[in-house]
Amino acid sequence: MATKAAELDRPPLNRPKATKPSKWRRAQPVVYIGPAVLVLTVFLAYPIIAGIVTSFTNSSLVKPASGQFIGLSNYRTLFADPTFWEAVARTGVWATANLILQVGLGMVLALVMHQRLFARGLFRSIVIIPWIAPTVVVALIWSFLLDPTSGPINHFLVSSGLISNPPLWLADTTWALPTLTLISVWKWTPFVAVILLAGLQTVPPDLHEAAMIDGAGRVQRFRYVVMPHISTSIALSSLLTVAYSVNNFNGIWLFTKGGPVGATDTLTTVAYRLAFQEFDLGKAAAVAVFLFVLMMIFSVVYFYLIEGRKGRQA
Repeated sequence: MATKAAELDRPPLNRPKATKPSKWRRAQPVVYIGPAVLVLTVFLAYPIIAGIVTSFTNSSLVKPASGQFIGLSNYRTLFADPTFWEAVARTGVWATANLILQVGLGMVLALVMHQRLFARGLFRSIVIIPWIAPTVVVALIWSFLLDPTSGPINHFLVSSGLISNPPLWLADTTWALPTLTLISVWKWTPFVAVILLAGLQTVPPDLHEAAMIDGAGRVQRFRYVVMPHISTSIALSSLLTVAYSVNNFNGIWLFTKGGPVGATDTLTTVAYRLAFQEFDLGKAAAVAVFLFVLMMIFSVVYFYLIEGRKGRQA
């Protein structure tokens, strides 16, 4: 009882009163985020909105009086053109081939770079050279290598007896798109490998040791230990690969300009030709908006499937 009475007689603690945050503290988030939001608005949001608006007009680079609202006329014209749908299908084939080859080879390359190799740092530096090389330089190098008359590749194939009639790699409707795909894979696979390597380095070594103790082989460890940990890296690299492949204009135009006979025409080359050769900005903007919507749908569905699967597994 005496103890309780003493506790009751004890004076209350002088706790500091809660103070309202100052105006500066309340404004800090806006000050820090504001410049980034402004930059994104000027350089990202405005061009997107302007492109959407332009797609509903008859804007032209050579007609000063153009720019009138014409509704869905540009989209109707495009959707009624068989060559447009051929370009859409070709874009899909181009992106799918790049996705499969780059992610597959990138995974193999990442697994090799993840091993304890002699001069591993030098090996990694050499691997990323194609990725950091400018696209113009890549175009010059491969145009020389694939030259039908004096190129080293055709010379080797003929001199070794593998073929007698060397193909016109970039001038043949059969070989042009596969050749561009292989060049794109050569250049961009190191980028995918770096992303996947970063994911591999986050896998705890203890899990590998525990799986080995349980008798798991290399394939089982890769499937049940490595893959769940790098699924986000795979999803990110896949999305970036598709996005770049679909928007890869330089990698096609510098080699073939969409030829021969439209065999390598994709949506980006179609949009460029409409805008800067036919000077029809309205139709070019319609192609760009169509491509933008396709990529938005793909991104949302892809990440919904990936994150949804993670949620169900959790």
